Amino acid sequence: MENLALTACVVGFISAVSLPMGSALGLWTRPGAKVTSAFMAFGGGALLFALTIEIVAHSFEKVGFGPLALGCVIGGLLYEFLNHGLNKQGAFVRKASTIVRQATKWQKERAQVIMKYLFGVSFLHSIDPEEVAKLVPHVDEIAVEQGAFVFKEGMRADALYLIASGAVEIIVGDQPISRLGPGDAFGEMGLLTDNPRVASAMALEKTSLFRVSKEDFDGLVAASPKVKKAVEAMMQQRSKDLVKKSFLQADTAKDWEKRASTYLNSHDLAPTSLDINKTVQQHGGATLGIWLGILLDGIPESLVIGIEVTADKALPWALVAGVFLSNLPEAMSSSVVMRNQRFSVAKIILMWTSITVMTAVGALAGNLFFQGHSEYFIAVLRGTAAGAMLTMIAETMLPEAYEQGGVIVGLSTLAGFLAALYVKSIS
Repeated sequence: MENLALTACVVGFISAVSLPMGSALGLWTRPGAKVTSAFMAFGGGALLFALTIEIVAHSFEKVGFGPLALGCVIGGLLYEFLNHGLNKQGAFVRKASTIVRQATKWQKERAQVIMKYLFGVSFLHSIDPEEVAKLVPHVDEIAVEQGAFVFKEGMRADALYLIASGAVEIIVGDQPISRLGPGDAFGEMGLLTDNPRVASAMALEKTSLFRVSKEDFDGLVAASPKVKKAVEAMMQQRSKDLVKKSFLQADTAKDWEKRASTYLNSHDLAPTSLDINKTVQQHGGATLGIWLGILLDGIPESLVIGIEVTADKALPWALVAGVFLSNLPEAMSSSVVMRNQRFSVAKIILMWTSITVMTAVGALAGNLFFQGHSEYFIAVLRGTAAGAMLTMIAETMLPEAYEQGGVIVGLSTLAGFLAALYVKSIS
């Protein structure tokens, strides 16, 4: 038993030693997106072979569908639950695909917030929400310190501002005439005329604003006759008030927001490079979260390697090959991402080396604690590992591969599958 456990530990270490190797290779060569995607697809294909043929097939022949399906569901749900929690701690920064996904999620949430503020702009009420929603990707978020002017009287009127947080005072000459807070809009005449500002706007405290430039709004006006008509109507109804409040029936407001939300959800709001960089900067220092996220990806593989090392059959070299080949590109890609976040080379290599050690420990634990049980119990365990691995592949490896890999990705996935199959044939 001790010899088997030690063997499992060594085999687990071999399967994961490609992590620091891949990390060093990625940091040294800094491969382009297409090369990284091709390698990632290759690793995904190898791991798909490992989990289907090496993990699932044997138990399926022994006990059938039920126990395996139960394990797969448990593994998938468990991985989702843990991964979701770790991503909140910054673990999503470990891979390019999860960074983009998180930035996209935040972009959509931001879009919904912006639409609520746009709804507070009186002259936009007569415009179809779908048309107003087209402004969202062009809205900038700016911060204004206490006492600073957003704009001054006499300046060119060039934008509309929406207050996300803080407070702004509107001043004519030296006379304050209005105090505005979150949800209020000001400067809307900047979207409708080139006349100079007739008032100043000063932040009374640290204030966060959404800004819609005249250029972006003019583009919307030019593209939509409805918007142009609404602007003309607004100009005709222009009053002496510099800021207007709107009072609409609740059902009208609800319908407006619902239509705008439907439009936003049905259109691509892919994050820009600035959005992605901002996402990384906010969580790039979450070292523990990143390390735990990487460890989570490797736990199912290590445990099942330990389970597969038994006295009555040969070592699971095809499984080891699949894990080894998938670990290499994963570490290559993730190390480049970490380096771009200004992690030191030593820190990156140390992280991957520690994961290698933990994989060996996981294989040791899998062999010590999960041997000698019934076939049904082992089938559930294998299914749990397979479900977690498949969920991880679908969420992290394949999206990153397909994002920029192009036509080579399909063939790379096939090549990885065949490489693991070849190891199976000679083992």
